[in-house]
Amino acid sequence: MKKGKWWLFAAAAVLAAVLLVPVRVNLKDGGSVRYQALLYEVTKIHQLAPEVKGVKPYIDGFEVKLLGWTVYRETNEEMLNASA
Repeated sequence: MKKGKWWLFAAAAVLAAVLLVPVRVNLKDGGSVRYQALLYEVTKIHQLAPEVKGVKPYIDGFEVKLLGWTVYRETNEEMLNASA
């Protein structure tokens, strides 16, 4: 291996760490948690929904974003709206 090649591997490892290692963010909407990195974002949704018939339900689900675009979102919002 050439003398300067290890710099290339070290730079690639640092770049991958910066782009892919997430930071946990607790949202103040009832208990949602977001894991956010520069390239992606994953949100575990647990959000307090409007009161329906005296009951305060939660919206639960997941959301995945890549480069700011939502690629997957699944929640139980439709079920809560149907029962209203």
